[in-house]
Amino acid sequence: MPVTSFRLFLLVIFVFGSILASAQTGSSNLKMADSLFAENKFTESFVIYEGLLETRKQSSPQMLLKMAFIKEGLKDYSKALYYLNLYYLQTTDKRVLKKMEELARNHDLTGYEYSDWEFFMMLYRKYNSYITYFLSALALLLFGIIFKQKRRHSSKPVATGILLTFVLAIFFFHINFSDKYNKGIIVQADAYLMDAPSSGADLVNIVDKGHRVKVLDKKDVWVEIEWQGDKAFIRENNIATLH
Repeated sequence: MPVTSFRLFLLVIFVFGSILASAQTGSSNLKMADSLFAENKFTESFVIYEGLLETRKQSSPQMLLKMAFIKEGLKDYSKALYYLNLYYLQTTDKRVLKKMEELARNHDLTGYEYSDWEFFMMLYRKYNSYITYFLSALALLLFGIIFKQKRRHSSKPVATGILLTFVLAIFFFHINFSDKYNKGIIVQADAYLMDAPSSGADLVNIVDKGHRVKVLDKKDVWVEIEWQGDKAFIRENNIATLH
């Protein structure tokens, strides 16, 4: 085996081994956290859960529900709502909507009204990858049909070409816009909303934590949101975006 190929082989083995070790560590940590949770050691278990979510980007619906349970028990309703919302994004389980609406109603929080359209969009987001595979396969199939028709010179593939153009347009929109979820939850009490992305801008409002808002854009350390029908800006450390 040439030296270059051998080095490449070693690199592949190293990367694969690192990924496998990381996955095993994450699984071991999750089991440890679940064990602590079962023993009612909620604070200790939450630290591990939070590390898995924020550092390793690992989460399961069950883990998110446990995190929400712990935060609700600690009266941190904004974080409880945050984890419930993440759970909903993973599962589109309508039952959790009632829980979020109940928490929001009990604490005078806004932004948790749901519609059938939003539920449909959540389903669409959940099956995003399957739709991507389907559109890719359909586009390749149409390419094949057009190529075959051109080789046979039997007919001009006008109808197939129009259909392919339509599929590609849908595919472009799907790839660029379908996976965006532009919501966030305010997680700091007495958060300042400004009318511009600056500490010297005019104050719009001072709001409590827990409100869910529509996220419009991000500018440096400021997040542009929609608040009561108007635009406002909030510091990024005061809001947890949902994705």
